[in-house]
Amino acid sequence: MNDSDWVTLVEFAAAYEAELAAGRLESVGIPARIDRHGGIGIFGPGHAGASVRGVALEVPRARLAAARAALDLDETD
Repeated sequence: MNDSDWVTLVEFAAAYEAELAAGRLESVGIPARIDRHGGIGIFGPGHAGASVRGVALEVPRARLAAARAALDLDETD
């Protein structure tokens, strides 16, 4: 899958939030990836808390609607 096939579903302030949502998506068969925007966290590479740059949860463009439904997101999220 090319990078252009992926779209941002939602942005989170902390990596652990994105990881939880990605796990939820993957548990229902929707691939997900996390973009930390090049940041490694406020307290180093292993830190999963707040990020200055935010953390994006991405899904394949073709699965966007299903991903929104799986996470109970509406169009404004």
